[in-house]
Amino acid sequence: MSLVLYEVRNNIAILTMNNPDKRNMLSLEVCEQIVGYVAQAEQDPEVKALIVTGNGKVFCAGGQLSDLTPNKDVLESIYSGFLSVANCTLPTIAAVNGPAVGAGFNMAVGCDVRIVTPQARFEPRFFGLGLHPGGGNTWMLRKLANWNTAAGMLLFSQPLSGQEAVDKGLAWKSVEPGSLLDEALAFTYHIQALPKELLLRTKQTLRTAGGTNSHSDILALETEQQLWSINQPYARDSIAAMIEKVSGDRG
Repeated sequence: MSLVLYEVRNNIAILTMNNPDKRNMLSLEVCEQIVGYVAQAEQDPEVKALIVTGNGKVFCAGGQLSDLTPNKDVLESIYSGFLSVANCTLPTIAAVNGPAVGAGFNMAVGCDVRIVTPQARFEPRFFGLGLHPGGGNTWMLRKLANWNTAAGMLLFSQPLSGQEAVDKGLAWKSVEPGSLLDEALAFTYHIQALPKELLLRTKQTLRTAGGTNSHSDILALETEQQLWSINQPYARDSIAAMIEKVSGDRG
């Protein structure tokens, strides 16, 4: 049995953690496979986005405890799986079907968007093992949540249900379990036919805008990128088609 499944549907890569008997834990082997599949998705010219989900009742129960040693290289190997998703150049969606715990929580918050079910739970649970949060968790969570939410989760070990995550802005919406993957795929409908380079550039600009740059810095960057896009065949054809449609409606 493959511990990680990978497929492409309608130009969207789907990565499924596939070890439900062990709650989809991120063993070193699993992390290595995830890194490879994320790279495969990035390099495929036809793939426009990446969906990450878990098989069974759990999204991901975190790192394999036997791998947790006071060794920086080992920790970075554990981090590699979810960091490859967090650093992915493609738009990413976490389809969270159940508990996302520890490193699994990192996997979920490392994605660009989260779509959840009522059974989803976001559980940092670092303190339960006497651990300081790791893998960039504090940075990722603060980018998503206000101080009150981040502090409640990390300083007071408070979990969030799927609906609570939606209410606090950590997730886009909650859907029924049987339709989770279909809903995640439907969420990508408007980008499936777009040029990949346009998506990559827009995500990079969005990341840059989340930093300490000024409005004028981002305005200059967006102007440069929008000028690039205007010169691309897709934009030229789309603009021409819209002009023709408007002219026809007026006629």
